[in-house]
Amino acid sequence: MSKKIYWSLNESAFTFWDKCKIFYWLCTEKIWTQGEYVKKLEQKWSKYTGCPYVIAVASGSAANELIALRRKWELEQKGNWPKNNKVAFAANSWVSNCSVWINLGFEPVFIDPTGANLCVTVRDLTRTLDNNPDINTVFYTSLLGHSEPIEDLIAVCESHNVKFLMDNCESSFSGDNTHTNVTRNVNNFVTSSTSCYFSHFTSPNQELGLVFCQDEEEADWYKMARNHGMTRGMSAKYKNPKVHPDFDFYLLGSNYRTSNLICYMALLDFDRALAFSKKRRALACLFYRILRLNSNNFEIPTDNFAQYIVPLALPVVIRQDANRPDLMNKIKGYLEAKGVMTRPLIAGWLGAHTAFKKYNMDPKDFPRSVWLNDNAIYLGLHHKVTPKMIIKIAREISEL
Repeated sequence: MSKKIYWSLNESAFTFWDKCKIFYWLCTEKIWTQGEYVKKLEQKWSKYTGCPYVIAVASGSAANELIALRRKWELEQKGNWPKNNKVAFAANSWVSNCSVWINLGFEPVFIDPTGANLCVTVRDLTRTLDNNPDINTVFYTSLLGHSEPIEDLIAVCESHNVKFLMDNCESSFSGDNTHTNVTRNVNNFVTSSTSCYFSHFTSPNQELGLVFCQDEEEADWYKMARNHGMTRGMSAKYKNPKVHPDFDFYLLGSNYRTSNLICYMALLDFDRALAFSKKRRALACLFYRILRLNSNNFEIPTDNFAQYIVPLALPVVIRQDANRPDLMNKIKGYLEAKGVMTRPLIAGWLGAHTAFKKYNMDPKDFPRSVWLNDNAIYLGLHHKVTPKMIIKIAREISEL
């Protein structure tokens, strides 16, 4: 008999009434592929984030790949490809943050993230760019909803003449107010991506991705690239009189499209996910307040966590100076016995994975990532998690 799950990693928020709406939609709509509901979802995200251009695509990885393709195209237009092909990533990011770039011919440079928010800090980034003047691009990861001050990160890249781009797949509703009293959504700074996967903030219970950008010409490029490179639906400035207007290939794109069906389902989930973001923050603050009050063994996010970060999950990270080499195994055993599902902290350390062995990443150069690989996990944070569950588990793991 399988063990009863007390606390799962995630739960679908779709109700029986939602399923009835979807069934009715399927029975009445004629076009299920890309169409008006894709535009409606893009408009919904644009209004919420304040970002002028949002492009819906097939998945978060597809969004990342389009951003990488665009960057390669920019370098080719300037005659800087492949000589300027180095791109920097966090050494603990998800594999498709890096793989889409590597598969396109970019050379990776990995950064060890030292911050309490589990991300590459301004200091980390500055040191890496100082020591690697041939880095051309930084593809920054907001891990589990956490990030460092974005404007400061951008400023570091600008001072080194480096392009700064972001993967915000796990921080869709987080914000940043580094230098002002106005909080901006993380997707409204630079070209970035978001994933609307089942376990992420908002979901159609299927794959869906979004690209955010500030420039109209760049947005047009993404729209054409997701649609085989065709100018169909674009303004007249892209038309070629020598070919049929619906079948002019302006650039070498592919099919990265999503569908009306998926976007309709994502629209059903958007508003409640937005409302739940406040509850997520409150639950996370409660979790870490209990850990802080009851134990000195755990890392706690920085103070700005409560101000603008909306966490995707609840990281449990052992302090490096805790001197408790057995503690993480005890926590894992306790949580498993209680029916609490956990996962490693994203990819842990990329250098430990088979796919990255060829880069000969020395553990001595990545002490923080190696530590997180062995001493960090995360718990789910979804609509069925309650304050009672938070209090119980936080208190009990504090006593181990």
